[in-house]
Amino acid sequence: MINNRYELLNDEVITVDEIRQILESYRIGKKPLAKLLGWGETTIIRYMEGDIPTSEYSNKLKTLLENPEFYYDLLNKRKDCLTNVAYKKSKKAVLSKIMATKIYAAAYYIINKSDADMCPGYIQYLLYYIQAFSLALYDREMFQEDYGINTQNMPYLKLYQCLKRCGVHTMELTDGLLDDRDRDLIEAVLDAFSWYGPKALLSFVNLERTGLKISRDRYNNKIISKESIKNYFKDVCERLEIKTIDDIKKYPDRTICEIRGCNAE
Repeated sequence: MINNRYELLNDEVITVDEIRQILESYRIGKKPLAKLLGWGETTIIRYMEGDIPTSEYSNKLKTLLENPEFYYDLLNKRKDCLTNVAYKKSKKAVLSKIMATKIYAAAYYIINKSDADMCPGYIQYLLYYIQAFSLALYDREMFQEDYGINTQNMPYLKLYQCLKRCGVHTMELTDGLLDDRDRDLIEAVLDAFSWYGPKALLSFVNLERTGLKISRDRYNNKIISKESIKNYFKDVCERLEIKTIDDIKKYPDRTICEIRGCNAE
């Protein structure tokens, strides 16, 4: 009975390997991590030596492991607990983990521009149009993630769930992830679409879905492929004479007129 209970507990609590992964991923020492969490200095050391954390402490550590955004927020709120060297080293590590893919860099560029005054769903629409016009005007993807078909109707569900779970916060961007052309395109999409609220952008997306083909990725998930998005928006650019990023604003302006005209009939 005791052995079974112990095995169940081990299934529930964070493991030593997982704690080690936190320390290595965020380049933080055992005592500094305990200080960040407001625990006794030797708490993490004891867990590494075999002591079993309470469910409360275990869940806190698992949150750090699974959500680097949560760790980043904690690190900045309690940076006075660390030396300046330790803080900078850990900050660099967590930013590299968060910005591991370009879509996160694009998302946080948008968030920073709005001073975090933007909901996760709205960010999804903007990312979709950034990808679409990058494909149509430059023949290149802005980021590698596919537009996923899911019950929440969010093109980039993993990112959406992350922002919903951790909240929308400004974040320092790692150098080199976005080049000047990337930033210019993001700025152009923001300038063109941010005049319109979530209801309008949802109407745009629903209208476009009728002309976009659903396919499957290599894992058999339903997606709208980049090729389908590129072809659709190349036609849009040709029809509306969108030749440069400065012309992108023609698309939402014309589309809202089309939608309102259809509703009026």
